[in-house]
Amino acid sequence: MDNTKKYFKKLDTLFSKNEGEFLKLIPTCKQFNKEQIKIIYEAFYKASELHEGQKRKNGKPYITHPIGVASILANFGLDYETVTAGLLHDTIEDTSYTLADCEQDFGCAITKIVDGVTKIGNDVNVETHEKILEASKEEPRIIAVKAAGDRLHNMYTLDALNSSKQIEIATETKEFYVPIAKILGMYLLKDELQDLCLYYLDRNNFINLYELRKELKLKYNKTLDELGSKTQELLSKQGIPMSYNYRVKNVGGIYEEQKKPSDISDLLAIKMVLFDKYDCYSTLGQIHGISQPIKGSFQDFIATPKNNGYRSLNTNVMYKDANIQVRMRTNDMQKTNDLGIFSDLNQDAKDRLSDDMRKNLSNLSKK
Repeated sequence: MDNTKKYFKKLDTLFSKNEGEFLKLIPTCKQFNKEQIKIIYEAFYKASELHEGQKRKNGKPYITHPIGVASILANFGLDYETVTAGLLHDTIEDTSYTLADCEQDFGCAITKIVDGVTKIGNDVNVETHEKILEASKEEPRIIAVKAAGDRLHNMYTLDALNSSKQIEIATETKEFYVPIAKILGMYLLKDELQDLCLYYLDRNNFINLYELRKELKLKYNKTLDELGSKTQELLSKQGIPMSYNYRVKNVGGIYEEQKKPSDISDLLAIKMVLFDKYDCYSTLGQIHGISQPIKGSFQDFIATPKNNGYRSLNTNVMYKDANIQVRMRTNDMQKTNDLGIFSDLNQDAKDRLSDDMRKNLSNLSKK
């Protein structure tokens, strides 16, 4: 566990470690009202009662896992029914609780999600995958609980298992859950799972690329910040507010891109967040005015979004000695690009899946 914490410090802050942390977290989540928080708490106490005396492989009380799952979902901004299902997701498999009990206590919608994530047989098997994918076409929040909650928390706490089990689960995650996250536009989740998979499947490569990434950050952070602040100053003179942050590509992403013949176009990236799409186009002009645009790199995903909903203006520029991908988008676009179909809680869950997403999920189940 200590090594996992060393390399995944950001993940360590994403989920609650105990009951007290969880109870403090939920009222701070702006997506819940008072009645919804009451239901979440009821599910918390029900799960605590049902899992009483059960232990995880690491020796900790089993309830720490449902708490971890539910807190990840809450921190990702998901709705109360999804978070409640996260608390209850293992009760059908591991306790005397039944789906009929769940429906009586928490209603049909939450029970449908719990049922969708309940395994068929062993941990890694085709039947469970097919069940999850089929059920998710009608209720995609099943994937949120299974991938964004359960799988991410299990991958982070995988150190407690033996080596062969770690490889088995990491392989399944790489081949099944990472593609799902990408199909649904959940890039925040995709990056975390991708890094964890490499950590368990090719530790030496992970550590080497982790150290390389640290070196790149030290070398280019000043340049990235300078490009951001200079653009921000120019835009402010036009009355256009902009915030920015920058990053070096995640370790797992670097590993996958190295397999391709072309250079990594987004090894260094700066994200500029603006109020509306027209400001994005204005920013593009400023960027190209203070740097050297790289021919053929411009992509307008605002006018023509990706199939998974990704929207952004992207361009690569040479600034000083760095090839930087600049991404310009609004706050809403940024949220969609992080969380995919789970970024809009006002839209009916099943309507968030496009025809292309359904097709890609069906193709995944055939592999």
